[in-house]
Amino acid sequence: MAFIINGERIEDSELEEEFESIKEHYQSMGEVVCCDRDDEFWTFAKDNVINRTLIGQKSEKKYGPIDDAEVEARFEELKAEHGGEREFLDNTGFNPGDLPMILRKLKSSMTIDRYLNNEIDESLTPTEEEIADYYERNQDQFMTKEEVRVSQIFIEPSSQEAAEEAYKALRNVREELLEGKDFDEAAKEHGSDDSREIDLGFMKQGETMPEIEAITFSMRVNEISPIIATHYGFHVFKVTDRKEPKLLPISELDGIAENVALEKKNLAIEKVIDAIKSESTIEEVASEAAH
Repeated sequence: MAFIINGERIEDSELEEEFESIKEHYQSMGEVVCCDRDDEFWTFAKDNVINRTLIGQKSEKKYGPIDDAEVEARFEELKAEHGGEREFLDNTGFNPGDLPMILRKLKSSMTIDRYLNNEIDESLTPTEEEIADYYERNQDQFMTKEEVRVSQIFIEPSSQEAAEEAYKALRNVREELLEGKDFDEAAKEHGSDDSREIDLGFMKQGETMPEIEAITFSMRVNEISPIIATHYGFHVFKVTDRKEPKLLPISELDGIAENVALEKKNLAIEKVIDAIKSESTIEEVASEAAH
């Protein structure tokens, strides 16, 4: 797949490069496995390449090309910000052989930024009303995390051979708990580690092992868990309290004004792109490799 945008041909190699960059980004955040979002990423790549091309064309037509010396100067600034060229390459994951590509991408970025900075003249500083509206529309982003307070009885087998006996012992303790025995008393009598806290306090998801979270966050207050085996040993948990998610007041939120300003900027950029597209021709054509 390739495109001809206002007479300029964009080859599939550029789309593939953009696709790989997007996919690598989402993989680095653990948000994608194998190929399950490839169709979505191809759409992102196509839109990104088309939009960059359109804005770049408009910028050069209106303001002329950016001088290579200006690009080199900006690259020197970037390297200095990282502490030198080697540090820049290490921090960004590029190699020395990527320098021509880096300069090409930097020039494209500077060309686009120049046009957007000149064309988006509305104030991006959000008003109190805009901040309040953003807060109302995005309340799910401003909720506290669910928390459970957990106590545990823990038995650590002294050897692999002792594991079966430890499991049987803890199973008997659990039966006593289900019949009404005090949890803290049972923990003091049967726990194998005197220095280990019985009350683990409140926990948010992501703060302990997934196998423990899967059980404890699905339990009711005062419920006794099944026996859970981890690489440390055997555990029985009791949820003693729970904090449900609640909406944070707007006065306690840091950075919300920056989020609103970014939303306003993105909407303004969308308007600029839509205006350019309305006067442009974009044609999808077969790639050269297909001929």
